[in-house]
Amino acid sequence: MDTTTSRPPLLFEAAAQWLVSKTKENRLPLLSSLALGLLGYTFAFTNKFLNHDEVTSLFSKGATVDSGRWGLGALDSIFPNYSMPWIYGILTIALMAVACTVMIHVFDLRSKPLQVLLCGSVILFPSLIGTFAFMFTSSSYGLSFLLSVLAVWFVCQKDRKLWLPGLACMILSLSIYQSYIAISASMLVLVLIRQLLHGEALAPVIKRGFLYVGFLVVSLGLYYAATQLVLILKDAEFNDYASDRVIFSLATLLDGVRLAYTHFFQTFTQLRHRLIPTEFSRTVHYICLAGAALLLVLWALAQEKKEPGRFLLLAALIAVLPLAVNCMFLFTAEDAIHTLVLYGFVAVYLLLIIVAEACIPLYFSGKAPEWLRRVLADVVAFGLAVIVMVNIYVANTSYLALHLQYETTYAFYTSLLADIKMMPEFTEGTKLAVIGTWQYPEYYDDHFEYTRSLTGLYSFGPDLYSKEKFLEYYLGIDLPVVSQSTVDKIKETPEFAEMAVYPYYGSLKLIDNVLVVKLSQ
Repeated sequence: MDTTTSRPPLLFEAAAQWLVSKTKENRLPLLSSLALGLLGYTFAFTNKFLNHDEVTSLFSKGATVDSGRWGLGALDSIFPNYSMPWIYGILTIALMAVACTVMIHVFDLRSKPLQVLLCGSVILFPSLIGTFAFMFTSSSYGLSFLLSVLAVWFVCQKDRKLWLPGLACMILSLSIYQSYIAISASMLVLVLIRQLLHGEALAPVIKRGFLYVGFLVVSLGLYYAATQLVLILKDAEFNDYASDRVIFSLATLLDGVRLAYTHFFQTFTQLRHRLIPTEFSRTVHYICLAGAALLLVLWALAQEKKEPGRFLLLAALIAVLPLAVNCMFLFTAEDAIHTLVLYGFVAVYLLLIIVAEACIPLYFSGKAPEWLRRVLADVVAFGLAVIVMVNIYVANTSYLALHLQYETTYAFYTSLLADIKMMPEFTEGTKLAVIGTWQYPEYYDDHFEYTRSLTGLYSFGPDLYSKEKFLEYYLGIDLPVVSQSTVDKIKETPEFAEMAVYPYYGSLKLIDNVLVVKLSQ
């Protein structure tokens, strides 16, 4: 008798069936995230681009425990210490695609086009463009992002017992990359905004707001306690980079709030950190914001039951959103804030999407013209689509800049090594000093100006601090580079002052038993 059909499935079989069913249910956001990710990042996935950190971290994840990122170090078994563009690139996009799918469920987003726009807004955001310049941590950061989103999903469930796995997700996310707490904080604010737009009672929304703040505070406290324990167990302490940049205290809190709002608005007015990368994109952002604002006005006018408290609370939550987006300013020195840290700004697009869906005719009483509501919703949707397309071009342009920087640097050191090998002073044990500032060709500023502010995308050239590892890993020569203190001494010598600038005659000279290359006056 055949008994195979009645046996219970193996755990592996059950897990595979569950995964297939969930993939089918969410195929639109998963496939659109993958397709848009490949449009934006295939060039980066199929080439080995470098910046300063990427050179030295070919076989590592950089600072881990001593920077508070003990979870990053714990991922070595899952993501081995090899900076592999294709596999880590695809893994990162897959993790981000799952995160986008969870976001869609958190906000109960029904519109298919808006689901695709959410995926595009998150996947093509400049923070992720910059993250792929640090390929050695990209998949780990993708996991951290997903954990921060899952934390919100758990917290938003009715069963309070699920707060425990939510806390676990939040702490693990912080242990990999601390800045993604801004993703969780801004999403929780958006959850409350959505609840108000969809007519939920005020009292429960206010109560949830305080609970969400408590969740974030407890998460930070538990993460800090866990970090201190890990430092003790590892007999380590924070490195200079971490200790100099973490500045949280009651005395700096108000200044942090000021900086959070200042930088948020400067993102629009001054294109700060290039989260909005181009002037054209800024104009489209203004149009989208204006459309969403008018939709909110029509939503308020269409409410049959006028509740001043609802309108005031909605306005307060929208006013708080920039602080949630830029909450890293509460804990971090201003000069340490950069594109990668500010992924929370993607909440602006999520807000536009939530408003566009909440204000379609289904939720109106008919007091406002339907054609006007539809036009405004279309303006927001088309504007978001344009922003996504701009960011696809920005991603590919940025990686073109990295490609050209690599080619320039590789050609420089290939030529330099040929010159050095011809010098009679070049012997075994010779040390190298490349002194000065590399002047990029003029076309970099003419055509890649906006990549300068995208972290990791304008920081690679012959004067890179990791030149010794570049020579070892990419040119195959073990040529020691002198310390900065030795460089400072050489710069004070009359011999150095008399040198020409490379590549001209007299730009290479042996000074104090060091082969010196002069890049600039």
